[in-house]
Amino acid sequence: MVDAGFANRFEKGSLLWWNADYTHYQVQARIPEYAYYLFVEYDACIGGNGSRLLADMIADDADFVAHPIVADLSWYWTAFHAGIYPDGQLRASLNCISFFSSRALMHLAARRRAMSAPGAGIKFWPLGEAFVASEIEKAGLNFVPLGRYGDVSRYTWFPPILEADLVLPAGGHTFVHPVLDQKRYIASLLRQTHFVRHYFMPGSHLRRELRRFPGAVSRWQLYRAALARAIQRLQIARGGL
Repeated sequence: MVDAGFANRFEKGSLLWWNADYTHYQVQARIPEYAYYLFVEYDACIGGNGSRLLADMIADDADFVAHPIVADLSWYWTAFHAGIYPDGQLRASLNCISFFSSRALMHLAARRRAMSAPGAGIKFWPLGEAFVASEIEKAGLNFVPLGRYGDVSRYTWFPPILEADLVLPAGGHTFVHPVLDQKRYIASLLRQTHFVRHYFMPGSHLRRELRRFPGAVSRWQLYRAALARAIQRLQIARGGL
C-alpha cells in the first residue's frame, strides 16, 4: 500500500483496519476493466439474488452504496474529524458491504494519495468510514443508502450473530453483519459488551450467550476482558481513542 502511494498512517488498530478502503484501490489497480465493484467483508452476508441486486444498483446510477452512519456528536469519531471535515462536511458509512463505480474508486484513490503527499498537513488521518462517505459527498457523486435495496435491521457492528444461528428469509434482499464463527463470536462478546460484569448477573445477555459454550471461557478470561473494557472506558473519558 505504501509503495502504491498511500500513507502508512492510522490512528488506532492497524493500517488496513483503519484504512479498509485501501484494499479497494488495490483491487481496481489489478483488475481495472470493471465498471463497478462490490466488496463484502468476511463477516458480512448478503441474502437474496445477487445478480438482481447489482442490476438495481447499476440502474440507479449509483457511485457508492453503503449504510449511512449519522455523523453527529453522538458518533464516537465525529469530534476527531472536525479538523479535516469542518462545518457539516463530515459524512460516514458502515462499509462492510460496499458498492462503487469505477470513477468513484479512482477519485477516492486520488484523494488518499493527495492527502498522503509530503506537506499535505493532515494532522488526524481520517478513518475509512468517514473518509469514503465524506469525499463521495464533496465530489457530488451519487451515494445511495444500502437500505434502498433490502433489510438492514441486522446490519450493524454489535451484537454479533453466531454463524450457526444465521437464518435468511426466502424473499427479498437482506444484509447482515457481523456474522462470526464461535471463536470470533465469543471474542466479540467479551471485547464489546460494555460491562463484562454482566456475566455474573442472572438473565443477562452476556451470561445467556456464553453459557451456550460450556468450558469455552474461563474466569481468568472474563476478568481480563473486564479489565480491558475498564481501561478503554478510562481512555475515552480522558478524550483518547
